[in-house]
Order: sequence, then structure tokens, then C-alpha cells
Amino acid sequence: MSDALDDIESADSTPLDLTPRDTAPRRRASGRQRWIGLAVLIAVVGGLGLVLFEGLTSASVYFYNVDEAVSKKEELGTTRFRIQGNVIAGSVRHDGDRMIFDLKYHGVKVHVVHSGDVPDLFKPAIPVVLEGKFSNGGVYRSDRMLLRHDATYDEKNQGRNRDAQKDAKQST
Repeated sequence: MSDALDDIESADSTPLDLTPRDTAPRRRASGRQRWIGLAVLIAVVGGLGLVLFEGLTSASVYFYNVDEAVSKKEELGTTRFRIQGNVIAGSVRHDGDRMIFDLKYHGVKVHVVHSGDVPDLFKPAIPVVLEGKFSNGGVYRSDRMLLRHDATYDEKNQGRNRDAQKDAKQST
């Protein structure tokens, strides 16, 4: 039994060599492989750039007064944009879950069909901002309505608000 212990003790006294060995020879990428890698990288970066560009352009919603929007109706087509105008008194009517009315700004009028929430402060002869698009026949179909009601909006849009209020007084 002492022979077995002597063998174990002598094995423990020998240090193990744990140095990593490089067994595979290193290959350098050929010129063709480098070009393929570069082409893949360019394609990925280009694809990401295209997705980012499309996302940003479709996320931006332009803002027009009624007279501007009507004059650019052909150019706007069916793209979404915001339109500002004054609700014409006597034109508001409800049709199921839709509200139908006319907007006017600088003497130009557009027919609106609005589907969606209507703010409590909505009433004729006030400036409203709608988000939507033109449909066939020149009707503006909106699904979002905003009303001017806080100081932050007033600060950012002083000129628009002043013009809209003047126009509203002239429309009545």
C-alpha cells in the first residue's frame, strides 16, 4: 500500500504544463474573401440606412392651412398631413360614429369626414387641427383632432393662432 501512496505523491509533485497550444495553422483571408466581407458590410449598412430613411419620412406629418392644402391637393395625393382651419357654423352633423363638417381658412373651404375621438371643447367657429388625408372626390378624411388649448401650443404657433382667430371672426 505504501508503494501506491509513493506513486500518488510523486505524481502530485510534478507540475502540469497548462500552456495553450496553437494546433491549427493560421490562414490569411484572400483578397476575394476580403471583398466579399466588405460587400456584405456595405449591403447591411445600406439596408439599415434605407430602413431609417423610410421610417423617418413616413413618420413626419406635414402641416397646412386649408387654403394651402386645397391648392396642393394633387401634389399631396393620399399622404397623411395635418390641416388647420375653422369649423363653419351650421355645417356640423353626426353620421353614426363619424362627424361631418366643413373647414374654412382664408376663404377656402374643404369638406371633412372625421372618425375618431372629438375633444370636449370642439365647437363651430374655432380653429382645429386635423390629421388625415384626402380621399377620392377631395374630401378630407381625418382620424385625429387637436384643439388649441395650452400655452405651449400658443408659444410655438403664435402666427398661426393669430391668423386662425382673425379668419374665424371673418367666417362668422
